[in-house]
Amino acid sequence: MKRREAEAAICASRRFAGEGAQRVLPIYLLSCLPLFYLAWMNRHYQLDDALIYLRYVRNFLDGQGLVYNPDIYFNGLTSPLYSWLVILAGVLIENLQTVNILLAAFFHAAALIVFAELFFRTRSLAVRGVFIILGGTFPYFFLIYGMETPLFLLMIGLCLYCYYRAWYFWLGVFAGLLTLTRTEGIFLIAVLLADYVIRQRCLPDYRHLIAPILLVAANLAFNRGYYGAYLPATGSAKIWQGQSGLWGEGWLFLHVGYLTDWVFASNRLYVLTLLLLVILGFIHAIWFAKYRARHWIVVMFLLLYSCFFIFLNIPNYHWYYAPYFMFALVYCMEGIGVFADKLGLILQGRLSSLGRRLPFLFTALLIYWGAGFSSAARGAFTPYKDIGLWLNQHTAQAAKVAVVEIGTIGWYADRHIIDILGLVNPLNARFIGERKFAEWLSHYSPDYILIHDPPWPHEAGAVAAQDAGRFAPDPRFTFAGYALLRSVDAGKP
Repeated sequence: MKRREAEAAICASRRFAGEGAQRVLPIYLLSCLPLFYLAWMNRHYQLDDALIYLRYVRNFLDGQGLVYNPDIYFNGLTSPLYSWLVILAGVLIENLQTVNILLAAFFHAAALIVFAELFFRTRSLAVRGVFIILGGTFPYFFLIYGMETPLFLLMIGLCLYCYYRAWYFWLGVFAGLLTLTRTEGIFLIAVLLADYVIRQRCLPDYRHLIAPILLVAANLAFNRGYYGAYLPATGSAKIWQGQSGLWGEGWLFLHVGYLTDWVFASNRLYVLTLLLLVILGFIHAIWFAKYRARHWIVVMFLLLYSCFFIFLNIPNYHWYYAPYFMFALVYCMEGIGVFADKLGLILQGRLSSLGRRLPFLFTALLIYWGAGFSSAARGAFTPYKDIGLWLNQHTAQAAKVAVVEIGTIGWYADRHIIDILGLVNPLNARFIGERKFAEWLSHYSPDYILIHDPPWPHEAGAVAAQDAGRFAPDPRFTFAGYALLRSVDAGKP
């Protein structure tokens, strides 16, 4: 086994050296320039859930602990690895919003480079560069900046890369880091382990399991000692949310139509073109490509990943779809290659030069399309941002404010936030899942409750409290589409 690993490493090193690192790295960096430009265009983008991370980090760096609300040690962090990386970067860079965007751009670029090496290493350097540009201008990825998702994609790529290079020690390290990025990464680890056992007819060397076990155990021990629970509450909270039925019924995770409008600006021609290329490339990869086995591993991973979200009816938040989009771009690039080959066979003689150019022109059109969607400058959701700033100016420092969407409002409002949905507060997620929408008010005593106008179903408990005379609208609050309920027992701000 050691000999096989050494030979694989030598072969990979020779291939890289043969191309010349001085030639490969500059091409990769140049290919990432469109990505970095679009990241700069979106440098003010603030995803609501991403700001939950930043509030934890800000409190930690301010000496108040790794908590959402000071003095309340409740673990609402989805990704421990990403949280600590943001903290480390935040020590060096004061502006945490800048940290979020820089890390996202770096992980996004690194993931594309790893996937290019993984799936197109036998192709020309030009093909790998075009793939990086295609992925670096793809509009979806800029809508997940601030979350751990680009890091998750990078870890998926590194695990696959190490597996196919037989670098099993490093595979163990990245498998542990993948699990600490998102627990759903365990499905890829399970597929790789099964493939290894089937092919090698033996279990992996136990020494390769030490690193991931230590990494995961260290995180569990920290969680238990710091928060009093081994696992973060976010996983169970999302399951309770799905069971509530408030996000939709049936196989909610398959309800992806909103992405067409939101990500691709309703440009169905662009979506259809991508889809046709993805199907063409996927069929070719599964049935005709030289390294078919790795594509079946992708299929099995995505199948298990999908079943997890579908059968637990977890809400269809857009960042959960990142692995599908990344692999779709791989098969899109594969489809472009198949298209080029078939076109070359059809157009011969004088038209052969045209046949060689058309696929590149076609790819350039896709990149132009994607960059056009991605270049739209985005910031924070303005109403939530303005509401958060208003709360800072018009409520007492010690006021407790209950809201459904806590990210942006909690970031801009330096107030104690009660999360009605239970991502950063105990009990509330279970109450939502059991459809006991007013029960949380028996355990928490907010001074204010922000609701929508008309109210969302999630806010039924607040409406019931208003009808009972416990809360009344604050006349100073004049934001259209929202209402601020103030406890009748609260003192003057």
